[in-house]
Amino acid sequence: MKVAVVGAGFTGLSVAVGLVDKGVEVEVFEKANQVGGLAGGWSKNDKRWSLEYFYHHIFTNDKEIIEMAKKVGLPPTIYSPKTSSLINGKIEQLDSPLSVLKFSELSMLARFRMGLGLALLKVIPNGLFLEKFRIVDLLPKLVGRESYEKVWKRLLVAKFGKKIEVVNMAWFWARIAKRTKNLGYFEGGFLALAEKMQEYVEKRGGKVYNNKAFEIDDKENSGYDKIIITTPGPIADTMAGEKLMSQIDYLWSQTLVLELNQSLMKDYWLNVLEKDWPFLVVVEHTNLVSAKNYAGRVIVYLGNYLEEDSFQLKMEKAEVLELYIKYLKKINSKFSKEWIEESFLFRAPFAQPVFPINYSKILKKIPRQKGKYLFANMSMVYPYDRGTNYAVKLGVEVAKNVYSNGTNSVGYFGVLRSNVDIAVTGLAGGKKSF
Repeated sequence: MKVAVVGAGFTGLSVAVGLVDKGVEVEVFEKANQVGGLAGGWSKNDKRWSLEYFYHHIFTNDKEIIEMAKKVGLPPTIYSPKTSSLINGKIEQLDSPLSVLKFSELSMLARFRMGLGLALLKVIPNGLFLEKFRIVDLLPKLVGRESYEKVWKRLLVAKFGKKIEVVNMAWFWARIAKRTKNLGYFEGGFLALAEKMQEYVEKRGGKVYNNKAFEIDDKENSGYDKIIITTPGPIADTMAGEKLMSQIDYLWSQTLVLELNQSLMKDYWLNVLEKDWPFLVVVEHTNLVSAKNYAGRVIVYLGNYLEEDSFQLKMEKAEVLELYIKYLKKINSKFSKEWIEESFLFRAPFAQPVFPINYSKILKKIPRQKGKYLFANMSMVYPYDRGTNYAVKLGVEVAKNVYSNGTNSVGYFGVLRSNVDIAVTGLAGGKKSF
């Protein structure tokens, strides 16, 4: 069997790892100059760890990526960082049941109510049934109106904007059910893990082509038994020549990465619960891993999810930086522009799928089987959110099914595996590059 994989993100690389383990001939095509996809990154020199374009870590229950990392020889290191929230000008820790009970911005009754509601979500083994409810309708009833208005609504509006009106409760359940206080990271960064996976594939006879687009051409593709497409839905639609996934909505991701000469804050992760801030999260990466891995520089990510018409997407890096500086001073009154040694701005479309009510029914409408072409991307890991663990899990499942039964029917993993099939779609003729 000979298989082509389009895209060398963690889904595509995991497909390739699974198939070469079975002796399948695999070729992976990546249009960018390196592997990793949205979890990719860059490094200035061999002495520094790579940095992600968009901040990443794993949870301690992310079984699939941990197993993959061990297989390719780069197991994660586990850390216990501090997560807090900025609310009414104060930074308060909010990353455990005890910290919830100490959260002074809520009344004692509201703290107990929120803790009880979150605990209930944690013990639900399968929250898919919650997809028939919108977050804006059910969450206030579950955690209480006070904590919803002061905490959760602010977070959700900062992330989804006006699209929060359509997001379903199963997505929120998955976010709460998966979260762990301890976090993991890989020596050298996520790019190092992706490159280890590439090396694993190539040592077993597979081929990974960087800077090489895949040509959609029926004649050229005749040599492959299967072609697995891991691009986002809108790009897959372009490849297919028809609107197969047009009902799936996405947000852009944007991060401004700062290299500072001193620390901004004591926390690793800071959720912004203030109104009308231009970013929703501050991540001081070097409060998770040591700054010595980055030549002593303090690494700070200022993260955002943005709608396509956001004014920020039209701004140059210098404009974004100027916009953000006055807000950084609200986090640390001593902050000065002179702290900034270097800055980088990264953006990506189709980064965050928006899951409306009954999203699984939308997925069912996408054709499951058509010729040799398979389709697998982050809009398919529902109800879980985008993340490297689910990219790996999806890739492993695709590889397993492709090899084991020789059909184009690939089962969903996780809570949906028993009752929903992954979308499999045929691609139209004609030559296109991806």
